[in-house]
Amino acid sequence: MADYIVIIQPEAEADLDDAYNYLESRRVGLGFDLLEELAQLLSSIEDNPFLFQKIFKEKRRAIIQRFGYNIIYIINGDTIYILAIIHGSRNPKKWQRR
Repeated sequence: MADYIVIIQPEAEADLDDAYNYLESRRVGLGFDLLEELAQLLSSIEDNPFLFQKIFKEKRRAIIQRFGYNIIYIINGDTIYILAIIHGSRNPKKWQRR
């Protein structure tokens, strides 16, 4: 099994900041819960990035089930680029051009 490097793109970091702040405004600690679940899912992606299906060209999606957030990523060689961390109800055009 190859060793993969995960790089979270700046746009995805901004998405995550927005999600964290939104959840924290709903209930203190909920944003932290999102971060914990995200870390677990990123670990799964790093271990086996081909496990998750392609949804748009070469972009793949893993879903944080509890919160409904999608992690959109591509694989390029031994690097996984996280392009977006966005709620499933959002317009996909927001991340498709990334």
